[in-house]
Amino acid sequence: MTEDRVAGVIDGTARCLAATGRERNRRLPAGPVAQRLWKARSVTDVAGAVSPVLGGLVRELDRAAPTDLVEVCRTWVVENLGVQECALLLADYSETTLEPVPGAESSVELPRLDVDKSAAGAAYRQQRAVHVDVPTSGDAPSESAVTYLPVSMRTERLGVLAVIQRTTNQLDRLDILNDVAQILAYVLTGARRYTDQFETLRRRRDLGLAAEIQWELLPVLAYELPKFSIAGALEPAYDIGGDIFDYAVSAQLLTVSITDAVGHGLRAAMLSSLTVSAMRNTRRGGSTILDQTRTANRHLIEQFGHAEFVTGLILQLEVATGHGFIINAGHPPPLLLRDGAVSVLNLAPDMPMGLSPDTEYRLQAITLRPRDRILLLTDGIDEAHDVGGMEFGLDRVVDMLLSHADLPPVEFVRRLTRAVTEYRSGPLADDATAVCLDWYPASAT
Repeated sequence: MTEDRVAGVIDGTARCLAATGRERNRRLPAGPVAQRLWKARSVTDVAGAVSPVLGGLVRELDRAAPTDLVEVCRTWVVENLGVQECALLLADYSETTLEPVPGAESSVELPRLDVDKSAAGAAYRQQRAVHVDVPTSGDAPSESAVTYLPVSMRTERLGVLAVIQRTTNQLDRLDILNDVAQILAYVLTGARRYTDQFETLRRRRDLGLAAEIQWELLPVLAYELPKFSIAGALEPAYDIGGDIFDYAVSAQLLTVSITDAVGHGLRAAMLSSLTVSAMRNTRRGGSTILDQTRTANRHLIEQFGHAEFVTGLILQLEVATGHGFIINAGHPPPLLLRDGAVSVLNLAPDMPMGLSPDTEYRLQAITLRPRDRILLLTDGIDEAHDVGGMEFGLDRVVDMLLSHADLPPVEFVRRLTRAVTEYRSGPLADDATAVCLDWYPASAT
């Protein structure tokens, strides 16, 4: 089966669904469909409160075995909303494909779909509903359509829900279908804690052991509040070893770190794991980023004896004001997009963590302005080189910051890491990680 066609059964007759078919020319109504991508979303965003009828779905999902979650949701939608069929697709680890989740009773068989080249991918990338008419024979008008709805927890994108229904009913059920998709996102996120089913489905191939360690350490890949939006991405997704990022949100502060352990593979993952775990442990004890960095440095030396090191940037920001401090532990400096221009933040570098117990790490002041974008990255981004040895380079990163300034962080980091892997045209020689943070004015809503 090709990627641009979906085999389905509609009204008992086998038909082909154009998964990459033409979108409707008009935009859908404002609200859940056409909202700005970087506006924080929650289960109650669509209609102000979850429809009472959805309480039945929540209860059924709560009672279901993990292997039945998707089927329970599918059955409920078909029986209660009068749609013809629905199915779930999950994004793979590298966010290049949407992987179908098999349903025991589903009459729809979905193929793997390309995130960049399909209508389902458009719904995923743009976080809006996308309608595709089901082709018919001859010149007869289409009677059914597929609606692809983003399945996301706030701004962390998990996949899309494909719903087949009559063309006359598309907009009538849009609000409640958006609610269903968001409820499903929260359920799937919680299910990660007690089943491997969905993580397994997302893997187009096996993860390396080092990558398994790193992915388990990562926070939610994207998060958003009215005052800021943050997202990170890593490549090679299936073989990542030494890079990692982390962040935490409190009532007043946002703490962000990106680190790069020397080497690659399992040993680099062990270095990285110790670093981020030491920082988290210290942070959760109420300590400053200075204490977090010192603690990680001490533990690395104790366990690896000055033989290995980890570079990093550790940022702590007052969410309301944009004022904060940053530590540079021998890491490439961040890039700042401000008022249409990109600059390198000139930070004095200190020693990487793990080399000397006498290192004095410095707090360096930073102040963000409304609508600033700050990009933290590892050297695997700009130092990735093509077959001829030419590096990707900071100039290309700067060009992307300028040309994609309208994209939310979650989509920007996906495109940046994707551009790096495509430029390389082969396995990356080093991990490539990016974290993008947008800060909005205090009056942002």
